[in-house]
Amino acid sequence: MRILMKFRMDETFIPLDYHKMIISFIKKSISEYSDGKFFDEFYSEDISQNKRKNFSWSVRLISPEFHKNRIEVLDKSFDLTFVIADKMNMLILFNSFLSQKGKKFKISRDNSIRLEKISILEEKVVEGNVAQFILYSPLVLRDHNKDNNKDRYITVEDSDFIEALKINLSRSYPSFEDEIKDLKIDISKMKKQVVPLFGHMIEVSLGSFLVMANSKLLNVMLSNSIGSRKSAGFGVLSLSDSWEIRL
Repeated sequence: MRILMKFRMDETFIPLDYHKMIISFIKKSISEYSDGKFFDEFYSEDISQNKRKNFSWSVRLISPEFHKNRIEVLDKSFDLTFVIADKMNMLILFNSFLSQKGKKFKISRDNSIRLEKISILEEKVVEGNVAQFILYSPLVLRDHNKDNNKDRYITVEDSDFIEALKINLSRSYPSFEDEIKDLKIDISKMKKQVVPLFGHMIEVSLGSFLVMANSKLLNVMLSNSIGSRKSAGFGVLSLSDSWEIRL
């Protein structure tokens, strides 16, 4: 299930690292909905209690101009798409965002954003065992080393990219472990990029890819998104096409 939100801005700029801005809006929305009774299920200080933090999102800007510390958006608008598989999460988040409609949310000393429209989009369905996906937000694959507490970000330029992607999918969707092992993927139209996140620059992958797998797995990937850091605005997929190939 997907929620589409359309925002207007007072000024023509948003931060280059807009993830913090969007997460702040999410937190404010949940904290003010139903007296904040669901907030700790999403953003508890004890991360093991964040049982509802299973969503992803992407931002769409029209003709953006990128500068050192900001993004210029001349038409003063942007779209925010949320991807949520769980029905209860969908209800909580939709109502949380709806309660913010028309209210100004300050993002800097000189700029505010305002939610103008919110709607539910019909989810597309993969029909067949081959899907062409477009990454609507960058794909993050993070390998955390517990020994030195450092992160390695794996991109399409790394030789172990497909292996890392399969490991990530298996952790996210363990009931499809066998199907994930047999998954075949064409990443020739993907590329590496570096993006800001919470004061750091991280390596991500962008573009589109073809994947052959069990149709149920493909639909799970589409409706749940893929990769690491999904709730921070990564891993959203859009279905471009799908078909059946008989082997």
